Amino acid sequence: MSRLVFFLLLIACAAYGAHLWLSASAQRADFSARERNRDEVKIVGVTPPVAAARAAEDRRRTIQALAGAACVEFSGVGAGDAPRVREAFAAMKLGDRLTERRVEEATRHWVFIPPARDRRAAEVTMAQLRRQGVSDMSIRPDNAISLGVFSSEEASRRFLASLENRGVRNAESAPFARELRELVLLVRDPDTETVARLALLQRDYPGTNLRAVSCPAPEAK
Repeated sequence: MSRLVFFLLLIACAAYGAHLWLSASAQRADFSARERNRDEVKIVGVTPPVAAARAAEDRRRTIQALAGAACVEFSGVGAGDAPRVREAFAAMKLGDRLTERRVEEATRHWVFIPPARDRRAAEVTMAQLRRQGVSDMSIRPDNAISLGVFSSEEASRRFLASLENRGVRNAESAPFARELRELVLLVRDPDTETVARLALLQRDYPGTNLRAVSCPAPEAK
C-alpha cells in the first residue's frame, strides 16, 4: 500500500513539473505580451529603392549646380507652410545673410474718397455725397471715406462706375486687404553645408524651387 502511494505521488510530481515547464515555454514564445500600442503602429509608406536612388541623385545634382553661387533662392513656399519653413531656416542661424520676400495677393477691394486734411473736411465731403445719393459710407481713422468693400476688383470697379454716373468724381478703387500667397527666402554666400540642408528641406516641400539667382543690390541706408 505504501508503495502505491509513493508511485502516485511520484507521478503527480512529474505531471506538475511538466505543466510548469510547458507554461514557461508558452510564455517565452508569446511575444505579444511585450508589445505596446500595436494597434497604433502604422506603416506610412516605403520608398522604392529606385525612387530613393533617383531622389538622392537629384539632390546631388542640385547641390553641385548651386555650389559657389553668390545667392540661392528658396521659393514657392505657400502660406500654410511658411511658419515651419521659417523655423527650419532659423535653425540654420544664417543671420543677416538671410532675407525674405512676401508675395501677396489682394483678397478684398474697396471704393473710397482719399483722406481729407481733417475730420471736419471729411464730414463736409460726406454731406455732399449724401446729396448725390450715396448713403452707405464711413470715415476711417486717417479721414478717408469708405464707400464699400468688395470681394473682387471687378465688383469694386462696377460700383465706382455707378458712383461716377451719379456725379461722384473723386472716388477711387484699390486693394483693401492682402494675404500671403508665397514666401521667397534668399541666402547670400551659402556654403556647401547650407546648400545641402536647403536641398534636403526642399524634399519635404514639393512645389518649392531652389535655384541660384543674382544677388539684389544692397538697400541704401
